[in-house]
Amino acid sequence: MATEPAPLAEREDLLQRLAGLQAALRHRFRATIPADARVRMQETMEEVTASQLEALMLLHQSRTGLSMHQLAEAQSITPSSATQLVDRLVKVGLVERLREDEDRRLVRVQLTGAARERFEDMLHLHLRGLAAVTEALTDAELTTLVELLAKIAPPLGGECAG
Repeated sequence: MATEPAPLAEREDLLQRLAGLQAALRHRFRATIPADARVRMQETMEEVTASQLEALMLLHQSRTGLSMHQLAEAQSITPSSATQLVDRLVKVGLVERLREDEDRRLVRVQLTGAARERFEDMLHLHLRGLAAVTEALTDAELTTLVELLAKIAPPLGGECAG
């Protein structure tokens, strides 16, 4: 049985409360990361755009890299936009292009070793922060939180589940 939506004024209050909780959560999360690591993360984030960061995350998740077509499709961008994005990432040394052995026309893009190392470091810090901010939750509550967030936040390269 679905619950009735909250009246508009109540929903507005809930959204304002959510905005405040979001800011508090971000502050608490940042407090769990050592200052020097925050600086390294910030420097990494400053050298890439949001689209480039999404591409880097997709490439990190893929482990073996992605074809230009797969990358464009996962980001819902045109192949020419993907090419421009990859050109900039190659220029700053974060990704490399590799020709496929079976078909030399196909190009696979993957993180450089240095970029993968930076991402592993950032991921470790991120998971440590998430563990700290969710430590008050039971396993069941954490499962519920993850399921609710998955309902409203699409995974990288995917659509909303909701």
